[in-house]
Amino acid sequence: MIRYLLTPEAHRDPYVWAAVLMAHFAIGAMLWPLVGWWVALIYTAFEAVQATRVRLLAWDSVLDWCGVMLGAAFVWQVVAGDYWMATAAAVCALCIAAVGAGTRWKEPA
Repeated sequence: MIRYLLTPEAHRDPYVWAAVLMAHFAIGAMLWPLVGWWVALIYTAFEAVQATRVRLLAWDSVLDWCGVMLGAAFVWQVVAGDYWMATAAAVCALCIAAVGAGTRWKEPA
């Protein structure tokens, strides 16, 4: 799983695609208590460095970044006591995962 998280790739398997997105959500949720709003700067820099070292898949970087930011926003809003906004962040991540996985789903022949 770590390989999938650190390798820019257009995941074709719907389960892997959704799992990688939700893993990035979890990364953001874990980073927020550690570094606060710096998570945005740190993770953006990480994605930029990764993009220069391996082949660039812009949508993969954007998707990973969105997952991390939604995870951080989720924990931020839970800590702030705004459970509606925390729920909104979680629902956004789940909707992105569902739509992305759904577009990759292929019925067996």
